[in-house]
Amino acid sequence: MHTASIKSPVFQRWATAVLISGIVALLFSTNISLFGYSYKAGDIAVIDVMADHDITLEGTDIKKGEIVVRGGDRITEDAVKKLKAVQDAYYGKGFLASTVGVFLFSIILFYTAYTFSERNIRKFASSPKDILLMGVILITILTLVRLSLFVAKSIETAFPVIPFHLYLYLLPVAAGPMLVRLFLNSETALIFAAVISLISGVFLEGSLGLAAYFFIGGIAAAKAVRHATQRATITKAGLILGCINVLTIASFIILKGNWSLREGVLTILFGFIGGQITSVIVTGIAPVFEIVFGYTTNIRHLELARMDHPLLKELALHAPGTYHHSIIIGSMVEAAAEAVNANPLLAKVSAYYHDIGKVKNPLYFIENMRGENKHDSLAPEVSARILISHVTEGVELANDHRLGEEITEIIRQHHGTSLISYFYQKAKAKEGINIYEVDEKDFRYPGPKPRSKEAGLVMLADVVEAASKTIPDPTSANIQAMVQRIINRVFMDGQLDECELTVKDINAIARNFKRALIGMFHQRIEYPESADFIYQGGVIEDIDTKRAEGEGWDKGDKGTGKGGIKRFGLP
Repeated sequence: MHTASIKSPVFQRWATAVLISGIVALLFSTNISLFGYSYKAGDIAVIDVMADHDITLEGTDIKKGEIVVRGGDRITEDAVKKLKAVQDAYYGKGFLASTVGVFLFSIILFYTAYTFSERNIRKFASSPKDILLMGVILITILTLVRLSLFVAKSIETAFPVIPFHLYLYLLPVAAGPMLVRLFLNSETALIFAAVISLISGVFLEGSLGLAAYFFIGGIAAAKAVRHATQRATITKAGLILGCINVLTIASFIILKGNWSLREGVLTILFGFIGGQITSVIVTGIAPVFEIVFGYTTNIRHLELARMDHPLLKELALHAPGTYHHSIIIGSMVEAAAEAVNANPLLAKVSAYYHDIGKVKNPLYFIENMRGENKHDSLAPEVSARILISHVTEGVELANDHRLGEEITEIIRQHHGTSLISYFYQKAKAKEGINIYEVDEKDFRYPGPKPRSKEAGLVMLADVVEAASKTIPDPTSANIQAMVQRIINRVFMDGQLDECELTVKDINAIARNFKRALIGMFHQRIEYPESADFIYQGGVIEDIDTKRAEGEGWDKGDKGTGKGGIKRFGLP
């Protein structure tokens, strides 16, 4: 097989589906009463062993569903023969047929769920990496389910007062949708909940009621961890899941009407406890998936938002202008993200780190320049390359510090393929250079264009905030006109073609940007000259308290604060 075929996303998705289907078939075609046990005469049976097929032996027949040996009984020579017959029958024709049936069911379910979602749900996560993540989560949860059933069988043997089927309501099936929502999105979690619930319900007890129980719980749990920013949110989601489980079980009891009081109370109790078990499992294994797959949750994003992160400290030290610019953009995109149903925390944290590549050459960027402009002595093409390099260097730093794929991609995309127009025009205007000899590609960022709402927000905030510093008279009307002009320019350049922002979203973003900038450019009040807190020879906010040359403090002025006070920018 050619390497190109193996690297094809279509091949990778199908390979993942086939592999996962095979593992599911092995998990659910294995009789847990036989798994891992080899009895000899005199041993004590751990759990009940039931015959899956009619079996004919010398001198006796075993009927389908017959209990061959009960948990806790001593194994006899006759029981050993029967157990061997059951095992031989199961691992022969019965095992093969069961495995093939489960495999076909799984592959058909995966295919229909994927094709429908990929074609009809815009936000469905369909990359090979996302499919692999969901496959691994599915197998992890189903393996936990199978192990839980084995433990439940053992407990039932020790405490037969609790029927085995009640333990099914403890199973942590909802952990799968919770993990998918933490790492991907709600739409994908919904589809995943449907798939894992059907598999669990059909193959555990053949009950669509049980599948519905898992599905409802999965949706509720996934919703409860939306934009989770702390570990306690997962614990709270477990409590919510437990309550939803209780209500679902109560509805089953009312519908059937033939449950005993004792069994109903136990089932409700198990349903609530199942929610808490699920939250513990998710809390424990979520960091493992973060490390292995490189995904980041909002909890991780909150950790990255701390100002004492090494990258942010380095940015503040070596490129203070860029640092300040990034903090302002963070505040701008956070409010706008809420308005367009994006992830506010991801947008804000990505804004903090979007220009970290500038720490390599900070003095070549206008916000960090002090006096001399280093580009004056460089060719336009060289200047453009330096500006473009901050994106690739930022991506390298993000990978080195494990900021996560989402933030890294936003760093890569935040300029899209936009034109560095100043140096492009400067190159075209150079004496002796024909206009057609300047290649526009040399003055465009390599891209890709923004592919998510958060990336689009960071791009727009970046250019709007930079342009706001050039407004001579930052009135509300002037700020609004500038915001609309800049956003329209980005839109007409096609930079937003690949992200999910609609025209309605763009209008909402413009309104939020205007509100944020007006807050930053608010007018300060004129303090009276007798303000008690003004001290000699210092500066408080924008008030210069130093006297003009040749003026001195009169004795009567001491302690009063009176004297030559003037505001910056005013005579």
